[in-house]
Amino acid sequence: MNRQGKNTYQPTIKDMIFLEKPLEVKVSPNGQKIAYSVQKTNWKENCYQKVCYIYDQKKEQKFQLTRTGSVNQFEWIDDDSLAVLGTLQSKNNSEPQIWLFDHLIGEGWQVTDHEEGVKSFKPFANGLLFLTDNPEKKKKKRKKEFGSFIHFEKEESSSAIYYVNLQEMQYYLERLKTAGKKGAKKLIEPVIELTKNFQESRAITEFFASPKGDTVYLNCRRREDLVYVFETSCYKLTIDPDFALDQYLEQEETKKTDENSTKDGKNDDKKPEDYSYLNEWIQLQLPKAATIIDIAPDGNKLVIAHKERDIMMYTQTDLWIVDLEKITNLQEEKLEEHLVNITRELDQEPFYVQWIPQGIVVSFVDHQIAKLVQINQTGEITPINLNGLYLYHHYHLSKKGHLAFIGTNSEKFVEVYFTEQPINNKKIKIQRITNFNSQLENWSLGQVEVIKWPSKDGTTIEGVLRKPTNFDPKKKYPLVFVVHGGPASVSFNYLLEMVDLFFYPTVQFSNQELLVLKPNYRGSIGRGQAFKELNKENLGIGDLWDIEAAIDYLDKEGIIDPTKIGCMGWSQGGYISAFVSMHSDRFAAVSVGAGLGDWYTYHITNDIPQFTTHYLSESPFANRDLYQKTAPLSKIQQAKTPTLIQHGEKDQRVPLACAKEIYRGLQAMDVPVELFIFKGMGHPITKPKENHAVMHQNLNWFNHFLLGKELNFVENEDD
Repeated sequence: MNRQGKNTYQPTIKDMIFLEKPLEVKVSPNGQKIAYSVQKTNWKENCYQKVCYIYDQKKEQKFQLTRTGSVNQFEWIDDDSLAVLGTLQSKNNSEPQIWLFDHLIGEGWQVTDHEEGVKSFKPFANGLLFLTDNPEKKKKKRKKEFGSFIHFEKEESSSAIYYVNLQEMQYYLERLKTAGKKGAKKLIEPVIELTKNFQESRAITEFFASPKGDTVYLNCRRREDLVYVFETSCYKLTIDPDFALDQYLEQEETKKTDENSTKDGKNDDKKPEDYSYLNEWIQLQLPKAATIIDIAPDGNKLVIAHKERDIMMYTQTDLWIVDLEKITNLQEEKLEEHLVNITRELDQEPFYVQWIPQGIVVSFVDHQIAKLVQINQTGEITPINLNGLYLYHHYHLSKKGHLAFIGTNSEKFVEVYFTEQPINNKKIKIQRITNFNSQLENWSLGQVEVIKWPSKDGTTIEGVLRKPTNFDPKKKYPLVFVVHGGPASVSFNYLLEMVDLFFYPTVQFSNQELLVLKPNYRGSIGRGQAFKELNKENLGIGDLWDIEAAIDYLDKEGIIDPTKIGCMGWSQGGYISAFVSMHSDRFAAVSVGAGLGDWYTYHITNDIPQFTTHYLSESPFANRDLYQKTAPLSKIQQAKTPTLIQHGEKDQRVPLACAKEIYRGLQAMDVPVELFIFKGMGHPITKPKENHAVMHQNLNWFNHFLLGKELNFVENEDD
């Protein structure tokens, strides 16, 4: 197609999938350098790869740091060294490992070579803490005797926290090069497990390193399974990690000497393990289901996430300040007296939180955009003005308060920005350091705006409407809904979201002169607690009110053809699409992505059964009435809407049985239905070619039933 002229090129689905985009940012301690990752599409290997770049503010230059593999995480060690977790160049281990780029040059040197790979890491003292699985705790012995099986929801976790001293590791690696095979066996790797003396098994979900370098905090739950997600416990370990490492290495040296003596017949006594070099982990007395979010710069206080009213999924989380000195040895009934709620006035779900000397910085969703605020320890809130830009998932601050963030709005694609001054400066200047928008030059993407309408019960519902570039208010357009998952999520008023790039061809619909509406139905975030719980005991039913009311509103505006309406969505959006298809006769076609047709089937097969007991108030084994009332399949007898179903083969969140149940039901009613199962995929679809298939199938499905085009799932629309 012609790329000349303004907004004349109509991008294909593959164009969307191949867009490069920033995902994460980290500012160096002095605020002079920004590390950021960029997602790139590797079509040949059918994967997405994340590459790390560095921007030097003083030199006004950027360069690519990592050249191979993919980056999962990165952290500044100092102003000139970056540690990177990823699958970079390891020849012996395909699992993610940590690499250190000293002075930000060269290929970096490999810090870890852990058998199970590394899940995450953080700088601590003179080295790094990292989370992984202890291979000794794996079920290898059991497998040898009894084969492979899983004790459902009863398997103990093998998660563990390790510490590595970077200087000691460099020395060890240098010695390893010249040691030879026999000499290498005598060397001891300077890595110590800090959780060896844990009293009982716990699944470690997150860990935190005190800025002082002397304390480690853990968020844990009983087991890895998500049925234990609210059974949390938090622990504290005060330790001199380098002293403990020295003691450990000394013990291991002695152990090797003893082993050699035993082989020579000199010593048959096996000494018990001695963990005296490790202090005891102390469980913190925190409220039920509370988790640690961050540590104060002086290390004396914590900010925790805690739901004051109850632990229901539809209840918003608040942030609380905890003074560590005051809660030590405190009885639980007196704990609330020493917690300070700092987000009560915000009345929004907090997301990413960072505590720096200037205050606690919090991101949250406000209606259809993500914002930043600064909160002090008494709960006073100060907005951070980003000059017409809004957050796209991630931000980071240096210790001095320099901010880097990924920003966007309804007219601009994502870019990396940073502030030349600390955030407490009243006149901060925001500078863009990337140019990802150049990829979209002359692209026809339509117009994005927020609309509002009254629902059936009078509740005001908001949504994001994408109109064709050449929108004519006198013309009646076909309308398709793209319904977000969650339900505690949101569709943003941004030019492009992830859903537009990987799941639903909203831009292609717009260029074929369809209106695309993303409704932020009841239960969405960004509207406060009262709105978030409007779908309690009202799943599907209230959603249908909101969506049908949108049809009525746009029809009254005179801009839609009410005979050409479609609906699609993933996860909860897939459920809602299935519900409207069987409980309404106003839709010409729907697409159900990772959705469900019956809450009972979902409850007994998924990995978070609390969802149904929270939103539908009780177990289906106690009362199935509400489960039946809110199930799409409860109206299967009246189903007529052609339905496309897309589902991951290994989805545990909404298991494949849910998709097959809808498919069998619609088949029995002679309703046009197609089911596509994506091999190896879980709840989301995470590979480029499969994302292409999802988008292509949806485009063809709605083109056929709304525009009368031939239905063809296999030919590429780019041909």
